[in-house]
Order: sequence, then C-alpha cells, then structure tokens
Amino acid sequence: MGTLNVEVLTPEAALFRGPASMVVVRTSLGEMAVLAGHTPLVGDVTAGVVHVETADGSTFVAVDGGYLNVSPDGENTSATVLVGVAQVATSRESAQAALSSLVAAQ
Repeated sequence: MGTLNVEVLTPEAALFRGPASMVVVRTSLGEMAVLAGHTPLVGDVTAGVVHVETADGSTFVAVDGGYLNVSPDGENTSATVLVGVAQVATSRESAQAALSSLVAAQ
C-alpha cells in the first residue's frame, strides 16, 4: 500500500512535512480523509482545521482555505495542502480558537 507523505504549506513556510497515516481536511463537499493509496485528486480546502495523524501523534493546523493535491509518488501517495494563512496548534481545541482569530482577521 505504501506510505502517505503529507505537506501543509503556506507561501512563507512548510508547517508540516513528513509521513502520516492520515490527513483530514474540510472541503466544500465536507470533511475528507486521505490515506495511503488514495485516488489522485485536486480539490478545494475551506477554512477549518487540518488534522494530520502520524505515528508520533496528531498535528492540527488552522487554515483559512486553499487547495489539496493528492497524487501517486512511486509506490507512495503524496498529499499537499496549500493554504494562504495558517497556524499550527497543539490540540483540536486550540486550533479551533486559532481558526476563529484567522477568520476574524479577514
């Protein structure tokens, strides 16, 4: 099945880059979970919390919106989340609070 390699990127920095078991993003069609072996796609990401699950735990990133690209990478799968403004948080609750301030700033 291979590995899922995830990147969460803003124009300024890579907020997360590495192997993961799953990444969950909010799209205009609802929440979407991406696992290794996922079908290739390009889609939108709406304001919300990106949840990256790794062997070491979870990373949460509050994002203002952007794009998701899922593509094959040899035997692995690459999932790239491109966003304009984002903030890494230590928990889902703190990411939700950060999201409120991101949305209010717009």
